[in-house]
Amino acid sequence: MRFTIAVKLFFGFLCVICLNAVYLVIVYKINNVNVIVDILKRNDDIKSEFIRLKTQHGIRSTSVLSFEKIGRQESVDNFRDRNLLVTSLLDTVKRKIDSITTIDIKLLPEEKHLDYYRATKKRDNITRELADANNRYSELFEALVGMRVSPQKSHNASSEKIIVDSLDFMYNVMATILESGEAIIRELTNIRIIDISRNVAEVKELTLLIFAGLTLFSLVFGLIFSRTITIALRRLKESATKIGKSDFDLIPSGFPNDEIGDLAKAFFDMSVDLRSKQEELFKSKRLAAIGEVVASVNHEINNPLMIISGNAQFLEMSMEGYPADMKERVKTIIEETGRISEITRKLREIRNPVSQDYLTGSGQMIDINKSTQ
Repeated sequence: MRFTIAVKLFFGFLCVICLNAVYLVIVYKINNVNVIVDILKRNDDIKSEFIRLKTQHGIRSTSVLSFEKIGRQESVDNFRDRNLLVTSLLDTVKRKIDSITTIDIKLLPEEKHLDYYRATKKRDNITRELADANNRYSELFEALVGMRVSPQKSHNASSEKIIVDSLDFMYNVMATILESGEAIIRELTNIRIIDISRNVAEVKELTLLIFAGLTLFSLVFGLIFSRTITIALRRLKESATKIGKSDFDLIPSGFPNDEIGDLAKAFFDMSVDLRSKQEELFKSKRLAAIGEVVASVNHEINNPLMIISGNAQFLEMSMEGYPADMKERVKTIIEETGRISEITRKLREIRNPVSQDYLTGSGQMIDINKSTQ
């Protein structure tokens, strides 16, 4: 199967992307931390609202005491104003607690551990108890006011005493509930601070793991990838050195099946072409050398050969009356000079030298007849 360099790099980056996917877990954890921080801010707001409730509840109790001792309408109006503010603060606390409950749903299941669940139940119960106690406190004060302005107030002394005692009791109850509410908010805040610490520790651990994983993967992948490329390039360099020394017996194998393999194949195809060109060049040089030799031979042999042939022919024409064997020898000289002349002519016609073993077996010689065909 063919894996190009681009494919190898793609798989490498794909692994990096997979490792980065773990980073999403970190982002999710950080998001949980942000949610918890938001809850802490809201808890801090609720705690501030409880402090304001305590303050307004104390002011309201002063109005109750003032009305009880003096019976002024101004105290009633002040109580009712403070009561509206307390009721508004209780509604604000209820809305913020509901918003925290909504945010809690976004957290991971393990975030809602048993201690936090119990504390939220206590907080919700305290909120309801506080609302009930506030309503009861307001009702008792209105009953006291109604009793004071009633025409039969002289007949309600014992009832008034019961209401006053009930008001004192409900005041203490509300104060106790407010203290409990602050304590629960502190407990929830501490639990969430622990959650933040745990999430931060997990984020730190995951960050270190991802960093170590990316570093290790980068080192391994970079080492393998670079080693594969450098080994192939080193082999190409060695092959180029051999070709530079006219060693064309190279085998294009052992290279990766990618662009470097394609380069190696093209490189070895080039070496084959170079060998062919070198053989053609050698053949051309050989022909040129033969041509130079032939020209020298023709010049150095044909000139004296023409003189020998001419003299032999002259002798042949002047040997009337000479013995037959003498005439035969002159005729042989003429024939052999003609044969030598034919050989020199064939030397000029050599186009494709064909070598054969020398008659004595020592070396090779050019077959003139076959070389001129």
